[in-house]
Amino acid sequence: MITGVAFIPAAPLLCPDVDIESLLADERAASIELVAELQQDADLVVIIGAGDTTTWFEHGGIGSTRSFGGSGRYPVGTGVEELPQAITVGASVVVAAGWNGEVKALVVDSEATPALREVISKELLAKSEHQRTLVVAVGDGTATRTEKAPGYIQPDAISFDEAINEAIGNADLALILTIEQSTADRLWCRGLPVWQVLAHACTPSHSARILESAPFGVNYLVASWRA
Repeated sequence: MITGVAFIPAAPLLCPDVDIESLLADERAASIELVAELQQDADLVVIIGAGDTTTWFEHGGIGSTRSFGGSGRYPVGTGVEELPQAITVGASVVVAAGWNGEVKALVVDSEATPALREVISKELLAKSEHQRTLVVAVGDGTATRTEKAPGYIQPDAISFDEAINEAIGNADLALILTIEQSTADRLWCRGLPVWQVLAHACTPSHSARILESAPFGVNYLVASWRA
C-alpha cells in the first residue's frame, strides 16, 4: 500500500552537483528531510516524474546530471538504465536521504489523457499492493510567474499556483483532477500529470505543506501525504 507521498520540486538545481552556488539549498534540505522521515515506514520507494513517454523502470536505475550541466551520478535500486531528468532529480534526493532499499521509477507521459492517467494510477497501486510504499512525486508548478521565468509571463500563474498548492496541501483530490492539462501547458506547469495520477491512486488521511517558493519565477512545493 502507499503509506506516504513526498512532493518535491523537479528543478535540476535540486541536484547538489548542479547547484554549486546553493541557490536551492532550502528546497533541497526540506525535500531530503521529508523523504528521510517518510521512508522509515516504507519497504519500497517509487519515484514518479513527467516526461515524453510513460515508462516503468522496474529496478530503478542511474541518474546522471551530464545532460543538464552537472557531473553527478545517482544510482537507485539495482537497475543500470540511465534515468530521465525528472527521475534523476528525485534520485538525488532519495540517495541523499540514505535509502538503500528497493526502488522503482515511473515516467508519466505529459500528454497522457485523463483516462490513461487513471490507468497508470491502477498500475501504481498494483505494484505497491504487497509492500509499504513511499512515492516521491517530482514536479513543479508554473514557470510563468515573472518576466525572468522560463516561460512568458502569464497573469494567472500565481493564482493557479496558489490553488494547486492548497489542493495538494489539503489533499483535495477532486480539485487536482479538475485541472485542465491545456491550462497547465499554457502556464508551463510540468507537475500536473504526476499529481493527477496520485490523486487517483491515493486516499490520504493527513497532508501538509512544508515549503513553498518561487525564486526564479517557477513554483516549487514540498508537501506530504500520509495514509
